[in-house]
Amino acid sequence: MKPILLDFLKNVSLNHKGGKIEINTSELAARLKISQQSVSRYLIMLERDGYIVRRRIARGEEVTMTEKAFDELRDQMNTIHYILSSAKEVTVEGTLFTGLGEGSYYISRDGYVNKIKEYLNFYPFPGTMNLRFTDDYSSFSGIINNVPGFEVEPFEQDGRKFGAIKLLKATMFDTKVGIVLPERTHYDKVLEIISPDNLRNKHGLKDGDKIKITILKEA
Repeated sequence: MKPILLDFLKNVSLNHKGGKIEINTSELAARLKISQQSVSRYLIMLERDGYIVRRRIARGEEVTMTEKAFDELRDQMNTIHYILSSAKEVTVEGTLFTGLGEGSYYISRDGYVNKIKEYLNFYPFPGTMNLRFTDDYSSFSGIINNVPGFEVEPFEQDGRKFGAIKLLKATMFDTKVGIVLPERTHYDKVLEIISPDNLRNKHGLKDGDKIKITILKEA
């Protein structure tokens, strides 16, 4: 979201009741010290992008914040908490699910394997374990993507090109693991986890299990 729209959303949302706000554009323009035309334009943009739903009422309009708006505000809150926090790690929770089955192929390529061994000090089991952020942690996706890590450059192998990834250090079940953040991915709000072991078999895990993982904030 553009910073100017985020600031506008925060100002509009200050007095919401259950996600609903009654707005008079001229009064809001005076309070924010911007033109009424700007207020109308920002409301149109927020509605177009799915952050609010608008309805005309006697004194102006009723604005209802969508779950997308709350997700954006939660993400901002968590980002600020992350910046201010002195902790060297962040713990999140995800739900285990079966992916597309491509992890075993990609993670066994020499260009990835050698860099994983260099940074994480283990050879990965050929496959990734996929965790989709639970609702309480869904807004942490952007934070995790900005944690400093080990950058693996694109490479070619067997006549095929493989994209860049970033590796993060993490722990799960008191064991060192890694997180792979692909430059391009099929998934949204998902962590792809690598380990020297088959974690599903080792810990008797199944789809739907909720699992905590701790990511180190320092590379």
